[in-house]
Amino acid sequence: MCVTALTLLTALGAFGALSRTDHELVEQAEPAVDAASAGGAAGAIARQQAAPPTPGQVAAAPAAAQSPAATPAAAASRFDSVGHPGGGELLQSAVLGPDGHPRNVRVWLPPQYAKEPNARFPVVVIQAATPRKTADAEVPDVFEGIGAALQSGKARPFVLVAPEAPNGTAHPCDLVAAAPQAVADDAALRTVIAASFRTLPPGPASWGTLGIEGGAPCAAAAGLTRPDLYGAAAAVSGRYDAASLTQAAAEAPAGTAAKLLLAAAKSDAAGLDAARKLQAALHAGSGPAAKADVKISDTVQDYTPDRERLRLVRQAAQYLADTLSKAS
Repeated sequence: MCVTALTLLTALGAFGALSRTDHELVEQAEPAVDAASAGGAAGAIARQQAAPPTPGQVAAAPAAAQSPAATPAAAASRFDSVGHPGGGELLQSAVLGPDGHPRNVRVWLPPQYAKEPNARFPVVVIQAATPRKTADAEVPDVFEGIGAALQSGKARPFVLVAPEAPNGTAHPCDLVAAAPQAVADDAALRTVIAASFRTLPPGPASWGTLGIEGGAPCAAAAGLTRPDLYGAAAAVSGRYDAASLTQAAAEAPAGTAAKLLLAAAKSDAAGLDAARKLQAALHAGSGPAAKADVKISDTVQDYTPDRERLRLVRQAAQYLADTLSKAS
């Protein structure tokens, strides 16, 4: 009888613990249940994208956005406003990466995002060259440069996404060239961005990539190796390993030709030389590498390096916006 009583008490205790756990899980899953009641993942996206995100908004990644085999385990992400550089709004969140660890992601919304509540916007991913840092930490005035290009009317607005560079190596740009799946905006992050903001679906018709100075080789590598994802890439003031980038580009998915802008100031002799060598190597390469559409900009000059960089960023923004507009 004692054994029976102990067994019953143990079972009841376990049941109670399970009940509490189930209750907690139900509370945590309420946003997902609400999304399902509005028509599944598509309803969740439509409702979340109906208005610009506000500080503290929680966006749940839709599980049905991709096929079951390709669906990443994207967790809900909270984007909080952290400033208004370049006339837009800058938001920040910690988004789980493919390794299960959170990484910092910043999203810059152009001024038009709040003014046009029914519009959807293309996305440009800005690549960073320093592990565990976002690109704006390396180039603090990047949002001002992008904002100036959009406000001048020379470029159509887009959402700028700045994820942390991949960790585990001192040279993330070399990692991206060697393993294109290492791009910082992996499938999980793309799902979160699509669920959190009014953006066009990920793909070459609506997503591009940008890299400035140290991040330029990352953007070149991402654009050349993943033309199936990025419809345009712009690399500003970079130095490139032409041989490794050409080899990586030759192994890119067939069917879509990469479009790449290599921009450097007129006074940047080393940068222009590196750009021309990469262009020549790609044209002499094989497969998709030889089909890449590579343009070089060498006309920018100004009084100071900072002013030249701003002009180069504006030029890159215009190229990306125009190229994506044609693709869509």
